[in-house]
Amino acid sequence: MGYRGSKRVRVKRVQGAVLAAWLAGATAAHAQSVGDGGGTPASHAAQAETGVDSGTLAPVVVTSSRADESGTQGYVAKRSVAGAKTDTPVTEIPQSVSTVTRDQMDAQAAQTVDAAIRYVPGVTTQDNDLRFDQITVRGFSLDGDTFLDGMRLMRTTWYANPRIDPYFLDSIDVVRGPVSVLYGQASPGGAVLMTSKLPTDYAFHEIQMQIGSDNRYQGMFDMSGPVDPSGTILYRVTGLARDADSQTDNVKEQRVAIAPSVTFRPDRDTSFTLLSNYQYDPQGGLFNPVPAAGTILPNINGHISSHDYLGNPDTDRLNRQQFSIGYLFEHAFNDTWTIRQNVRYLHQDLQYYQNSIFGSLASDQRTAGLFTNNNDEHLNNYTVDTQMQAKFATGPVSQTVLFGLDVQRVTDRINRGYGLGTIDIFDPDYSDIPYVSDTTKEYIGQTQLGLYAQDQLRYKDWTLTIGGRQDWARSSDTIDGADSQSQQHAFTWRAGLSYELVSGIAPYASYATSFQPQAGSTFDGTPFQPTRGKQYEVGVKFQPKGYNALFTLAAFDLRQQNVETLDDDHPGFMTQTGEIRSRGFEAEARISLTDSLNVIASYAYLNQTVTAAAPDDPSLGKTPPTGDPSNMASLWLDYTLHTGELRGLGFGGGARYIGAAAGDTANTFEVPSHFLVDAAVYYDVRNWHFAINVNNLFNRQYIAYCNSATQCYYGSDRSVIGTARYQW
Repeated sequence: MGYRGSKRVRVKRVQGAVLAAWLAGATAAHAQSVGDGGGTPASHAAQAETGVDSGTLAPVVVTSSRADESGTQGYVAKRSVAGAKTDTPVTEIPQSVSTVTRDQMDAQAAQTVDAAIRYVPGVTTQDNDLRFDQITVRGFSLDGDTFLDGMRLMRTTWYANPRIDPYFLDSIDVVRGPVSVLYGQASPGGAVLMTSKLPTDYAFHEIQMQIGSDNRYQGMFDMSGPVDPSGTILYRVTGLARDADSQTDNVKEQRVAIAPSVTFRPDRDTSFTLLSNYQYDPQGGLFNPVPAAGTILPNINGHISSHDYLGNPDTDRLNRQQFSIGYLFEHAFNDTWTIRQNVRYLHQDLQYYQNSIFGSLASDQRTAGLFTNNNDEHLNNYTVDTQMQAKFATGPVSQTVLFGLDVQRVTDRINRGYGLGTIDIFDPDYSDIPYVSDTTKEYIGQTQLGLYAQDQLRYKDWTLTIGGRQDWARSSDTIDGADSQSQQHAFTWRAGLSYELVSGIAPYASYATSFQPQAGSTFDGTPFQPTRGKQYEVGVKFQPKGYNALFTLAAFDLRQQNVETLDDDHPGFMTQTGEIRSRGFEAEARISLTDSLNVIASYAYLNQTVTAAAPDDPSLGKTPPTGDPSNMASLWLDYTLHTGELRGLGFGGGARYIGAAAGDTANTFEVPSHFLVDAAVYYDVRNWHFAINVNNLFNRQYIAYCNSATQCYYGSDRSVIGTARYQW
């Protein structure tokens, strides 16, 4: 497989070619094959670090060290910070963690975070909603549970929602199951933790152009390296510009973004990285709910296709500007103590106006309710996470102890209005629909303070991980001068035990809890309690010795309590008596055998049920429509030729099966299963990389999920993306 954006892969390919040439006594011929006299970026990097030419064996030693240090080669990440907030081997983390590497994102030409993680087991995404990332893990929505560089991308109950383009990321970790013990309020399903591209200590330059279906035109660049000869100051600048239509008529996507960063390393024990990002989406896409009747169910009036937009193209729009700045600081006092502090401020301005159908279809199966919203939002995020880590031994037991204090603050100033009406979905006429102006002013503020501790104790082949966290949350909601406030607190914890055999097999068992603060109160004024989750998980991880592969198998019982349900005694109010239970198992294989073959395979089974609700609640005993299908499976592989006349040519292909799912709370209809095929072909020559990616190769039109009979959403039709990339 060709280079996908990381130095380690480039150097690995160079070292393999150098070694083969040396054994054949053809070093000169090798030098000609890897460069035009100046060599590849990898050879320059190796020469800069070792002081010798890449035609010798010295780069083998340097590259091996770098690969071991990073723990990531190709599609396989052997270490993770996401699962424990410390640099830990994946086999010692007593929880399911999947890492989507930069190599995989490039190989699959992922255009959104949703698309980047769709081969992860137990995960469903709706990658046709251009506004936000729509991610569900183990049957629970991760709305507001995405993190960048270990810090939450916070949102409120409205539409201002930070979104990160995957081109600016180095990796994406999906942790499945509760993560509150380390990160605070979060869905019991887990969290998506993204890692930014950071400045490199070697020179790296990349420009690329992508052209695709739906009039997609995109240009990107990525430049990094040391500023001074000693490598004390490093820089990176990544940028992107995009203009595209979408599969839905009258819906466009436009983006301009840039992310400069600088790292200062005054000595080997200290690192300070300043990160910034600016993103402007003149047209940020729109969502398009369609009814079940006319898509997956019969409609006497005909069929509604994935291209039909049921809103008003003359008025509907989403304009978004987003800016962030922060830093990542780390200092090691000695071999025992290390301090870290991560800080970020993010601001987003959002102007969003849209007409969309809601309610239920009339008996004529063509008249639907119309909801018009007009939101002007100004969102602010403030996040500070301070950690102290100690590594030491107590007799035969080695320990990694982590203490932390984090503060998270989000505010949202909203001017909003809405209107109600009706529309003929087969012959829409918006001439009688009045324009909705701002009528309500709202200010939302939420603050969370968390104090946490974790200890990883290792004795021979055993690892015990135990941690606890206390959170205090305060929220206020002021609507047209009327203020309501609530204060909530919760203690969460996790304990897990793993054992690694000599063969690389590592069974584990764990228990973890989570919480999410809930705004509002019951009929009698009692504030809502936080929604709480708990999970039992057992599994086994396997890293075969001598092979770059990771196999995982997990079974879990996950429950969420204090779910809000209708109050039958007081219409219009809610009470907290609900519980949702998710049980299932997941299997995943990630394999990078040499530079030629990469494989990802996964399967997930889920049984999710509403086990507690109000007696007359139609969802009781049913499968939630917002959950995951019972069965999901996927397979992706790519293969690259490295010898012969066709060396540099590669092929990739994938298949995704998403089973049937509930369509509404009463389970009166179901969303059919769908089977999708993806494909790729690419060619590497000298410093160039050319690729064509096709998603949904056979152009299957399908409904990704439904919330109700009139709130169904199409998945992505076939898309073709051509890429030309040059690196030096």
